[in-house]
Amino acid sequence: MNSHLRWTSEFLNALYQHGVQHAIISPGSRSTPLTIAAAIHPGIKKQIVLDERSAGFIALGIGKATGIPAVLICTSGTAAANYLPAITEAKESGVSMIVLTADRPPNLRGIGSSQTVDQIKLYGDQAVFFHEAGEPCFDQADLKRLRYAAKQAAESSIDLGGAAHLNFPFRKPLEPTSGEIQFEKKQLSESYSNEKLQSSIQVSQRTIRLDKDIIKLITDSKRPLIVAGPANSNHRLINQIKDFSEWLNSPVIAEPGSGFSNSEYQVHRYEQFLRSEEKRESLQPDLILRFGDQPFTKSMLVALDAWSEVPTIYFSSRKSTQDHSMSVNHKVECQSSDQFDYADLQFESDPDWISKWKKADQFADIQLKKSIEKTEALTDGHVFHFLSNRLEKNWKIMLSNSFIPRDMAMFGESRIGQFVNRGAAGIDGILSTAIGIAKSTESPVCCVTGDLAFLHDSNALLSLQKIQHPFIIAVINNGGGNIFKMLPVSENKEFFRDYFITPQNVKIQELAEAHSIPFRRVQSKDELKSLDLMDIDGVQLIEFVTDPDESMKQRRTLWEM
Repeated sequence: MNSHLRWTSEFLNALYQHGVQHAIISPGSRSTPLTIAAAIHPGIKKQIVLDERSAGFIALGIGKATGIPAVLICTSGTAAANYLPAITEAKESGVSMIVLTADRPPNLRGIGSSQTVDQIKLYGDQAVFFHEAGEPCFDQADLKRLRYAAKQAAESSIDLGGAAHLNFPFRKPLEPTSGEIQFEKKQLSESYSNEKLQSSIQVSQRTIRLDKDIIKLITDSKRPLIVAGPANSNHRLINQIKDFSEWLNSPVIAEPGSGFSNSEYQVHRYEQFLRSEEKRESLQPDLILRFGDQPFTKSMLVALDAWSEVPTIYFSSRKSTQDHSMSVNHKVECQSSDQFDYADLQFESDPDWISKWKKADQFADIQLKKSIEKTEALTDGHVFHFLSNRLEKNWKIMLSNSFIPRDMAMFGESRIGQFVNRGAAGIDGILSTAIGIAKSTESPVCCVTGDLAFLHDSNALLSLQKIQHPFIIAVINNGGGNIFKMLPVSENKEFFRDYFITPQNVKIQELAEAHSIPFRRVQSKDELKSLDLMDIDGVQLIEFVTDPDESMKQRRTLWEM
């Protein structure tokens, strides 16, 4: 049987055979053959998302949490263009996704036909793979090429870290007949298996022997330091960080989103004391072992710049090298399943080295707790300290950008289930990313976002209706973009408030109620202390109304100690 549905069903099933499990579908007419092919596939989980920009970030969250690409399906025109922000973040942070855009056939292009734009390589270099599928053809060579395109898409999105884009032109009629639908259902039921091939995502375990130059750097070192930047689930080298820290007796700085936590070697309050030039000098390492993507906290960026002459070894599962300070001497490409062979190597560190870091860390922690206790107004810091201590370890935490991840580094801690969008580091799509994490892991999720980032992605509230497990939207409402207070433009009173802080007069409670989402507001330390997060079942929006001036004062006080 030859039909559009035969073509798209063949392709979707091939994607499934390569490990794809989720399809995020935005409604449209031209994409009907793709939508129905996904709808009838028994192994693919479907979610309908009206806003394509939000849909893109939901797919991003799925890829970020699982390492397996989700499939996006949309109609032609501006619908496809709305995926670009998520595709950009995917490229910059190495997250896999697959984008299927429906298109008008060639005879309708370039002549002013409705809802028709040039979709050939629509995303430019932001996509890691592109294929024009062509109009449906049904000889065996064409079907073989179509299945191979599915393999290429899955493998390139995972191996290169980003979005694979495939463009599907269709002529009318777009709708399959009932007979065609029944035929495809029968075909799928006969070939369907719960055990997917997943050939694109299997990684074999290797034992890696470091080269002699790297071995010499390590064995000659007396003051090694491990720095773990943010990373997606499939890029996290947790076991390697743990093994190296124990072998080298090395302090570990793990930024939010790194996934590393609960280690006796971990230093928690680095964001306070590494801003001090005196501390940076006294704690300067003689070797840096970096894992994950580029660190983002101010203290680490300043420290790595100050230590740019220190030999640096970069361990990464990504092809690209993220090196803001341009100080990496050696790169070791490895996967999370790899092991390093250093059993016969001799190493002896400075016995006082880690104790110096622990002493600085303990002093900073005491000062932080004093500040939390004595500051009367509810601050951003209070909220992060509370969330970090009250959320159980099985919760996934999605952190927005701007001050949010930096405050978690300062007042909270790195955890296994933390995620950040630090590739392009925009404030768009934060809640949508959290929804993708929730959909793919079925874990309780807390999305911590600022008021502006929340409003920027408020369409995502539409996609929360079917989430059954605990999901907290924690909105830090401090009256706008307060990170701009750190910049020289803050001194220009004429423009600063209206053009940079941009406070919004939106009643967040009414927005929650419009989507039938339970709402709470926390405005004081006493209300914060009485908040029981473990009592939450299903989706709940909590607005934390904090004092922006006291929040900034608290940060500055801790930075200067």
